[in-house]
Amino acid sequence: MFGPADLKLCGNALLLVLGVLANVFNLGVMLVQRWRSGGVKTLAVIICFISLGNILLQISTFTIVASIWAGVLCGPVLPFLFCMVVVVWLSSSSVSFWSVAWLSVFYCVRVLSFSSVLFRALKENISAILNVTLCVTLLTSCLMFTPFFFLHFQSKTLLSNMTEKAACVIRKPLFPAWVDVNIYVVIFICYLTLMPLTVMLPTSLRLVFFLCRHTMQRKQSSSRSAESYLLVCRLTVALVWVYLATLLTISLFYLHAIFASGLSADVLFLGLSFYCVASAILLTCSNKNLREKLRVLVCRRNNTDILTESAADKSGGTAKV
Repeated sequence: MFGPADLKLCGNALLLVLGVLANVFNLGVMLVQRWRSGGVKTLAVIICFISLGNILLQISTFTIVASIWAGVLCGPVLPFLFCMVVVVWLSSSSVSFWSVAWLSVFYCVRVLSFSSVLFRALKENISAILNVTLCVTLLTSCLMFTPFFFLHFQSKTLLSNMTEKAACVIRKPLFPAWVDVNIYVVIFICYLTLMPLTVMLPTSLRLVFFLCRHTMQRKQSSSRSAESYLLVCRLTVALVWVYLATLLTISLFYLHAIFASGLSADVLFLGLSFYCVASAILLTCSNKNLREKLRVLVCRRNNTDILTESAADKSGGTAKV
């Protein structure tokens, strides 16, 4: 019989497969598009950052869950490989969250019209600015979580009878003495959740309001165009909700771990895995190029199945004659 830990591992494995497949599809389509066009398109670069960050986040999340299931946190010494996985886990989540925020900025600046000279200049140079910003985001995301390399277990002597009776007592990794845990956790929570949220939320809502107003104006003349704009609005709102729910889950988990007894890590792992799958699907549905490639892929598979069935029917009919 499967225990609760085994079911959690299987659930995370299922989300791993779904998330990796969806994000690999988005990443592959954008890389092929960039290779064929021969230039650097900011939209494709941002989607590649999101997809690659989600892939690493999904894999590292499953690796952490599998390590806990295998009893890595029950040993006397915390493996350095586990610390590396935690750093990749946090860095990839940061890259993904910030990239979604920059994607919202890119759409907002490109779609909206501005009367200010400053915003006009920003609109003209938004691609170059975001290309540099993405590189800075990647660098700061890697540097922000370097203290996690120094996680360790507190050395203490356990009684032999307690060691024999306890099959696996999960120990809590600690930061070194030179790290002020409360200040550091508040800083990296602000960087990981609050700051990208302050970028994502206003730009997304401004874009949704603009598209809804534009949709109402065009509803009389072109219903197809209005439906297209309405679809973008719905997908943007859905992405905002997924984004907001994930960031709130992360913030509550770490803040609760400091000031209270702590929430279950399963909530955090499940929330991040769901974010990887949901954001990849919403990204595919909201991007025209990704939608078309997925439609072609599905239609080609259906045509192949139809041809295979017709060939089997013909061979069956020939055999009967």
